[in-house]
Amino acid sequence: MSSTSRERMVATAASMIGSRGVKGTSFSEVLAASQAPRGSIYHHFPAGKRQLVAEAVRRTTGLVLAHQRSCSAETPAGILDHFVSFFRQALTASRCQSGCPVAGVVLDSYAEQGQLLGIVRRSFRSWVTLLTAQLVAAGMTREGARALSVTALASIEGGLLLCRAEGDVEPLNVIERHLRSLARASLPRGR
Repeated sequence: MSSTSRERMVATAASMIGSRGVKGTSFSEVLAASQAPRGSIYHHFPAGKRQLVAEAVRRTTGLVLAHQRSCSAETPAGILDHFVSFFRQALTASRCQSGCPVAGVVLDSYAEQGQLLGIVRRSFRSWVTLLTAQLVAAGMTREGARALSVTALASIEGGLLLCRAEGDVEPLNVIERHLRSLARASLPRGR
């Protein structure tokens, strides 16, 4: 059983968790959608569903970090636009049906099960840490950059819920415009 089938199962699980939550994502549906062989689940995930969910969160975390590390913007507004663009792309690709798998774990209260909560926390913290560092490099104070990073992440996660409810990306567009304004206002005078 190849690592490719494992990767497909993790990607499929992440997508399903983003749209259905953990409780609404079953092993059998992940197998069917990923076209993985029947014996793959326990071969690749001997610890069961919790392990698959953890891998889906880690995958999402890595994708967000890789996307944000590719940011070439030099202004806080451009950095935030790049961050928002990851979530917009995912939302658009799912026709506003899917949110963030990391948030999906928390929303489903599945994260209360110990280790998963730690993985989710590290995920969100890693995004805030990277975004903060990028905003500092673009001229913001560390305190202002951290506050704006937390605000951006919280706004985007809430925006994804609104977009799903509306079936439209407009709530995310509104958030992006407001984040740009906050970024410009957060720069020290003269920059």
